[in-house]
Amino acid sequence: MTVQDLFIANLKGYRKLQKISQMQLAELCDSSTGYIGEIESGKRFPSVHMIERIAAAFKIESWFLFKNEPISHPASNSAIRLAPSQKKELLDNMNSALSKILEDF
Repeated sequence: MTVQDLFIANLKGYRKLQKISQMQLAELCDSSTGYIGEIESGKRFPSVHMIERIAAAFKIESWFLFKNEPISHPASNSAIRLAPSQKKELLDNMNSALSKILEDF
């Protein structure tokens, strides 16, 4: 599974878990329904800024959208807490992976 596939699966999973339509998510992210649809279909990949807006709409940390684990809302179980250095390393890895994906677009 690629980073993009994982992101898409998690995006759809959180959207369905929270019963948010593509239109509602687009409104929460100040985006368009078409753009959200293109992300979910794998035609586009969001910028880091957009990933942060999507995570904020779901009320989760952005890295939850890249977890390879079953979807659950952090409030429903004990959320993993990262040290600042771990968070920076994770964000650096995400940015590197996103750069590679965006090179293909």
